[in-house]
Amino acid sequence: MSVFSSFAEIFTRRHDSSFIYDLEEYESTAERAYMKRLAIDEVINFVARAVGQTEFRVLKNHKPVKDEAYYHLNVRPNTDKSAGDFWQEVVYKLLRKGEVLIVQSDTNDLLIADSFVRNEYALYPDSFNGVTVKDYEFKRTFSMDDVIYLTYGNARLDSYLNGLWSDYGELMGRMFNLQLRNNQIRANVKANMTSGTQEAKQKALQNYIDNIYASFEKKSVAIVPTTKGFDYEELGNSTAKNQNFDEINQVKDAFIDDIAGIIGVPTALIHGSNVESNENTTLFNRYCLSPLLKKIRDELNAKFFSKNEVLAGDAYIEAVGLDQPNILELSEQVDKLASSGVVKINEVREAMGLEPLPDGDRVIITKNYTTDTKGGEKDDSEN
Repeated sequence: MSVFSSFAEIFTRRHDSSFIYDLEEYESTAERAYMKRLAIDEVINFVARAVGQTEFRVLKNHKPVKDEAYYHLNVRPNTDKSAGDFWQEVVYKLLRKGEVLIVQSDTNDLLIADSFVRNEYALYPDSFNGVTVKDYEFKRTFSMDDVIYLTYGNARLDSYLNGLWSDYGELMGRMFNLQLRNNQIRANVKANMTSGTQEAKQKALQNYIDNIYASFEKKSVAIVPTTKGFDYEELGNSTAKNQNFDEINQVKDAFIDDIAGIIGVPTALIHGSNVESNENTTLFNRYCLSPLLKKIRDELNAKFFSKNEVLAGDAYIEAVGLDQPNILELSEQVDKLASSGVVKINEVREAMGLEPLPDGDRVIITKNYTTDTKGGEKDDSEN
């Protein structure tokens, strides 16, 4: 056996050489679990926090009331969550899983199901069984009429993530690999192979290399002793280009931008950019937040009130969230609408997310919008 073949055999048989396979497994896990979850969480949690600031007003006969339904929707849905945390979890599961189920307990608490089975029917309302909340599983079957069930069409998001990740994974794997090589310790080991048996020389060399490797793993500073017949020379890494993680962050940001674009969130809001913040906020409210709130509002109205109550305006729920117009920014338009008699005061207040006034259902026209030369005043004899 030649000297070169013996060295090849030694390094092939090293028990610590399995780190090569560990790195491959680590890269796969880190790329597919950490980076993917990080990007999704950052975008979806942004939307969930926005929805969590919504007030669900209960109106009966066009007047807001604060009853038990209002309390469960806006204060304490159940004994374990505040309203903000509750709606954040609802939106997160809705966007991430494409559906979310809310059931009502015997104490009228609203509970978010962790798992359930939906039974679909053509001519009858669907039902849900196997509903589990935390560690408790309901033994009964819930009808669609008795639950709050929301769906979100995120097929494009799932398809996009599954199809694009192979490209991002390869790029991220190369970056990790390059970073590992930049900080890797390299050394030459010279051994006197002219004396002793071949087996003894291989065993001695292997033990020496294992001891050096172990000392590097356990200590920040390791000293290599000089041994007769063995010379250790570490190769400097000064010529290697020190790469930071800017490139990795750029890939992560690009991944977040893609997900935000699919959900409808302007990327400037996710990254905290102040450039054209008003325009970005408007786009977010129009194409992301408002559709979600409408979806929730429609489902609440369908399940809390009857069809006749909603159509007659006797009872309904209104979602007042961050998508509502700013009354200070639109004060001039509000003044013109109300003073010209185009709309009633309460109609303007409803559009602004404000509660109606007792005498706000009458039309008011100011003097500037009348054709009366006397300034709008009429003598009693003209009536």
